[in-house]
Amino acid sequence: MLKNFSVKDLILIAALAAIGISIKPIVGPIVKMFSTPLGIPGGSFAGGFYMMWLVLAVMMVGKPFSGTIFGILQAIGVMIFPFAGNQGAISLITYTVPGLLADLVFFLLLYRKHLVAHLLICAMANIAGSVIAAVLIFRHPPLILIGIACLALASGIVGGYLSYSIYISLKKMRII
Repeated sequence: MLKNFSVKDLILIAALAAIGISIKPIVGPIVKMFSTPLGIPGGSFAGGFYMMWLVLAVMMVGKPFSGTIFGILQAIGVMIFPFAGNQGAISLITYTVPGLLADLVFFLLLYRKHLVAHLLICAMANIAGSVIAAVLIFRHPPLILIGIACLALASGIVGGYLSYSIYISLKKMRII
């Protein structure tokens, strides 16, 4: 699977995965200040911001399994550096499945570099990660899962817009 990737591709995926992990200790407490009193899961509330790095990796590399590799790297990183999360081995599922879904959605879309693609990929990945965590870790009932999925959708749309803005800026500066 890695044979299709250049060293540049792998470095880009790893760097974006590391950025995604490193911002969690900063963003997490800020989000929890607002989400906890409202009884809203912080991960689904801020998940779009975390998933935008996944979307950027998928869009910038544009090769099959780039999202999956991103998810696996983040899962390993979170297990090694516990300051970024405490899900243990379940992280392999909660981080890899959104990467797989991001890859799938990316390759099903006809217009991959447009805003709608960023919005859709980020929203679907965020919903997947939020619902999987809600089921496997928090064991929320189905009615709560619907609310979490709706919140994850909204957060994913915001993250998709942010990823598109970053992507366009990098294109204009000819960095990618």
